[in-house]
Amino acid sequence: MNLTRFEVVNHRGRRVPRVLGCWLAPAAVAGAILGATVLPAPAFQWGALAGALMVFGAGLVDDLSPIGPRGVRNHLRELAAGRMTTGILKLIVTVASAILVTALLEPTGGLSSIAAVVVIAGCTNVWNGLDVRPGRALKGFLLVMGVSVAARLRFDVGSAAGAWIASWVALPMDLRERAMLGDAGANLLGFTVGVQLAATLPPSALLPAAIVAIALNVVADTLTFSRVIAAIPPIRWFDQVGRLPD
Repeated sequence: MNLTRFEVVNHRGRRVPRVLGCWLAPAAVAGAILGATVLPAPAFQWGALAGALMVFGAGLVDDLSPIGPRGVRNHLRELAAGRMTTGILKLIVTVASAILVTALLEPTGGLSSIAAVVVIAGCTNVWNGLDVRPGRALKGFLLVMGVSVAARLRFDVGSAAGAWIASWVALPMDLRERAMLGDAGANLLGFTVGVQLAATLPPSALLPAAIVAIALNVVADTLTFSRVIAAIPPIRWFDQVGRLPD
């Protein structure tokens, strides 16, 4: 298989294929199907899987397209100038997928439902911003999902279980710079985290979570996560665990 079209130059100047998302997506599907054989799967579960595959597909289109503007602000500037970008396509698909999943959740009220959409869409874009250093997005996903599951002793989304297990397999390849998530894989992970949070947080916590998601996106679009991580020793240590020396 020719992976040249998937390759991108990473932070070290190496050409690395962005193909790990193509491993995570089938694992998410398998997790949802296997989970449904053990426990009844409500419509929300299948909606979450459909949404994850939609944002995965939008990210894959971006991965296969020529490199364009970076950051939400720059994509919005392009749209204001009458130019459609793959980043705007991702934004539209992400928001639509978040609305779909939120509509299938138990009714929480107007403001809480809006906050849930913001949490899901915001997390999707946050993980996109994390995938600029080896292992960063995967380690963040494994940590957040691990804490969430430990608190409730279960995955609230069947597809999340498959993605979580597959992430452990993908992590060594990412850390050793043999492959990357790309937008497709990062979108899938971030969307899965957002859905897990929207499904598990009480309605009173959704608005604060949405504010945090917005704040993290602002940081990613201005200061960048790399600068913030480098300035906080414990987070910097966790970020560098398993990575090749710079």
